Amino acid sequence: MILKKRRFVCPNCGWEGHAPVRGAGPLLWAVLVAMVWNAWLFHQAGMEAQALAACLVSLIGSWGATKLPRWIICPACRWKHPVQEGDPQ
Repeated sequence: MILKKRRFVCPNCGWEGHAPVRGAGPLLWAVLVAMVWNAWLFHQAGMEAQALAACLVSLIGSWGATKLPRWIICPACRWKHPVQEGDPQ
């Protein structure tokens, strides 16, 4: 799994360095794989409308997972800092 690293200065303890950005990455992939598997099963059973619905739910779910909060955990003090879109990298 590839983690994004971001320059980070901890407001709690003052640690400076690069820390990985955590979020819903593994959850996103688990949801996508499960929904594609369901769509394939529906297709094999001849249920094309349900297969299309499963694909649409998968796409909407992956878009929704990108909107989930992300955070950086300070390696020194283990303080959890939320990451906003406007934060400098």
